[in-house]
Amino acid sequence: MTIKSKVLEYKTLHRTAVAGAILFSLTACSVTPTPITFEQKLALVDADRKAMFQDQEPITQPISLEEAMARAVKYNLKERLALMEKLAQDNILGLQSFDMLPKVAASAGWTARNNEAASSSKSIATGTESLVSSTSQDKQSSSADLSVSWNVLDFGIGYFGSKAQANNVLAAEERRRSVVADIIQNVRGAYWEAVKAQELQPLVKRTLKDAYSALETSKQTAAERLISPLESLKYQKSLLEMISRLETLEGDLAASKSRLAGLMNLPPATQYELASQSTQPLALPYQLEELETLSMVNRPEINEEAYRARNTVLETRSSLMRLLPGASLFVGAHYNSNSYSLNNDWADAGVQVSWNLLSAFSYSDVKSVGEAKEKIADLRRQALRMAVLTQVNLAWQQYKQADNQFQRTAELSRIQDAIFVQSTGAYQNNTQSLVERVRIATESVLAKRNRDQSFAMMQSAYGAIYKAAGLDPLPKSIADTSVETLSASIAHQDALLQQGRISDETLVSRVALNSALGSMSDQYEKADTEPKKEEASKPQLVMLSTGDSLQETAIIDYTNYVQP
Repeated sequence: MTIKSKVLEYKTLHRTAVAGAILFSLTACSVTPTPITFEQKLALVDADRKAMFQDQEPITQPISLEEAMARAVKYNLKERLALMEKLAQDNILGLQSFDMLPKVAASAGWTARNNEAASSSKSIATGTESLVSSTSQDKQSSSADLSVSWNVLDFGIGYFGSKAQANNVLAAEERRRSVVADIIQNVRGAYWEAVKAQELQPLVKRTLKDAYSALETSKQTAAERLISPLESLKYQKSLLEMISRLETLEGDLAASKSRLAGLMNLPPATQYELASQSTQPLALPYQLEELETLSMVNRPEINEEAYRARNTVLETRSSLMRLLPGASLFVGAHYNSNSYSLNNDWADAGVQVSWNLLSAFSYSDVKSVGEAKEKIADLRRQALRMAVLTQVNLAWQQYKQADNQFQRTAELSRIQDAIFVQSTGAYQNNTQSLVERVRIATESVLAKRNRDQSFAMMQSAYGAIYKAAGLDPLPKSIADTSVETLSASIAHQDALLQQGRISDETLVSRVALNSALGSMSDQYEKADTEPKKEEASKPQLVMLSTGDSLQETAIIDYTNYVQP
C-alpha cells in the first residue's frame, strides 16, 4: 500500500470519526417530550389534596360569621397565594440589596503540561535565531487571586433597584389587603345565604312531605273516581309544579353551604353547622362624603398604584444614570508558584473610567420617555380614583336599595305567614283543600326565601360599603394566627366600624382626614368656583373592579356634583 493511499485512508477514517462524534453529540442533546403517567397524576392528586386541607383546626362548634371569615383568611388558597407573593417580594428585596455591595472575587487554579513551555527569538533584521530556546515557566504551577471591585455606576443603579423593590414589597402588601377584603366580602354574602338556608331547610322538607302526600291523595282520588279526571289532572299538575319549585329551592339551599365551605377551604361535602346570628337592622355611622374621603387614602388599589408611580420615577432616574461615565475601583492580592518569578505574591489597585460618548445624545429622549411614563402613571392613578369614587357611590346606593327591598320582602313574608295561619283550619280534608293548603304553604316558603335572600343581599351591600371605602376588616397587628384569635380580631374590628370608630392601627382619624382634605363634594364645588385653567386630556373610560373581574365604565362628570 502506497503512502498516498494510507493518507487517503487516514483522512477517510478521520472524517468518519468526526461525523460519528457530531451525530452522537446531536443525539445526546435531543430531548423527547415525556407525558405525565397515570401513576404520577395520582401521586400529584394525593399530594395536592393533603397540602390543600392539612393542618386545619377542627370544627368543634357551630361556625359563627367571624369564625367563617377567620377560616377563610387563614386557609383560603387565594389568601395563601397573596401571602406567598408578598414573602417572595421580601426575599427579592434582600437579594436586590446585594447589588449595592462591592464585588469580591476569589479564584485558585493548578496547571500542568507534558513538556517545557520553551521559546526562542528571531532577529527582525536578519531573520536568524538570536537566542537559544529557553523557558521562564514551570511545567506545573498553581495560582490564587482575591480581588475586590466596586463600580460607582452599578452602585447607583442597584440603589434605585432596591428602592423600587422596596416599593414592590409595599405594593404586594396592598394586594394582600385587597385579597383579604375580597375574601371577607365573599364570605359575608355566602355566610348569610348559608345560615338562612340552614334555618329554612326544615320547613322546606315539611312542605315537600305535605306536597308528596297531597299528590298521592290526588292520585288515589282519581283512581276511585271521586272527582272528574280533568279536575284530578289539574290538581296533580298544580302539585307537581309546586313540588318542582320546592325541590329546586332545596337544591339551592344545599349548594349554599358548599359555596361557603369552599371559601373556608373545607372539602365541599363537609358536614358542619352554622351559628344563629342577630338579624337586627344595620346602621351606617358614616356619611357618603366621609366614605369618599376615606376611600381616597385607604383603598389598597390606589395605594398600590401610588407605589407603581414611585417606581416609574425611579426607573427614569436609573435610565438617566446609565448615561453617566462608569468608574470602577479595584484592589487585589495575587499568588503564583512559578519558581522563575522574582515575586510570587503581589498586590495591585487601580481605577478605571469608561463612558460611551454616544449615550449623551440619547439624554433628551430618555428624559422625554421617563416624563411621559410619569404622566401616564399620574393619569392612571387619577382614573383609578374616579373608579373608586364610583364604587363608593354605587355601594351606597345599592345598600339603600337592598335595605328597602328587605323591608318589603319581610312585610310580604309576614303577611304570607298570617295567611297560612288563617287558612290552616279553614279547609276540609279533601283534594281541593289539600292542594290549596300546599299552595299557600309553598308560597309561604318562597316568601321566606325571598326575604332571606334580600337580607343576605343587604348584608353583602353593607360589607361592600366598607370594602369600597378601604376600611380593613382586620387590624394590622394580631397576637397570633389561630382561628380563635382571628375571629376575635374580626369581631372587635367590626364593632369599631359599626360604632363609627376607626382604630389608629388601621386608619388615620377620619376627623383629621376631613379637616385636611374635606369632603370630595367640597373639592368639586371649590373647583367649580375657581378660575378655569387649561385642562389636560382626561381618559373617558376607567376599569371598574366588580368582584373578581374588571369592566369598563364611563367616568361620571362630578364638576357640578351636589350631594343629595
